[in-house]
Amino acid sequence: MRENPFRNLSFAKHKLKDIPHFEDDWVQSRFLNSTIFKGLNAEAILLVYAMIETGCRQSELSNLISENIVLDSDVPHLRIRPQNVRQLKSKASVREVPIVGVSLEAMKRAPNGFPNYMDKGNLLSALLMKAFRIRELFPSKDHRIYSFRHSFEKRMLEAGWDYGLRCLLMGHQNSRPSYGDGGSMAYRRDELLKIVHPVPKQFENELAAVI
Repeated sequence: MRENPFRNLSFAKHKLKDIPHFEDDWVQSRFLNSTIFKGLNAEAILLVYAMIETGCRQSELSNLISENIVLDSDVPHLRIRPQNVRQLKSKASVREVPIVGVSLEAMKRAPNGFPNYMDKGNLLSALLMKAFRIRELFPSKDHRIYSFRHSFEKRMLEAGWDYGLRCLLMGHQNSRPSYGDGGSMAYRRDELLKIVHPVPKQFENELAAVI
């Protein structure tokens, strides 16, 4: 004769929306002009640029430690690894991603990572969402910071990349049997260079001026 313990509960009605990507011309015309971020702190600016050419999640980048930022290699790259107090989204998220273009320029300026945002993903997300909205950097109300990741995947898809390599660089589970290591770091870098956004000549000077 007990009362139903669920009598006052209900399911919230959420309509799931796909997060759209940023078009290439939008990235190149808006984001590759680093003066757009004037007034934002240096680590947040560099994190934005680190996302563009790596496709990494915000949390993966903000929690990088210096030993996993490999700049003194023939192929500069990031080692995405779990930390003692922070795990990755899945086993497939463990990977090595070459850094090219604006992401390489950003990581050269952050060789020790982003200590101000270590384990502060919510703070970073809130800050960037506000900064993007103020600067009108979202093409629509559905765009998010995560749109960079969708853009990265779309560029790989449209370039005709192998499914396995796309999964590897995105940190996605590959539903097909895995053979080999996904290609050498030099091979991965060379493929990324085929889809990299051209870095404007004045970009380095502009970036130096705002950070």
